[in-house]
Amino acid sequence: MPVEADLNRVEHELGDVEHALTRLDAGTYGTCEVCGSPIDDEILRAAPAARCCADHG
Repeated sequence: MPVEADLNRVEHELGDVEHALTRLDAGTYGTCEVCGSPIDDEILRAAPAARCCADHG
């Protein structure tokens, strides 16, 4: 069932984006959820919904 797998992947990605938008509104976007350190711009460019820094990702 490739269509179902694709749908699950897209729903997961949407959840990640919604979480990132919530963090943006809260002023915590771009900081690691584990240690509070800034997430490198390079990581955010590659994965804008990243939740953790390189040490915790």
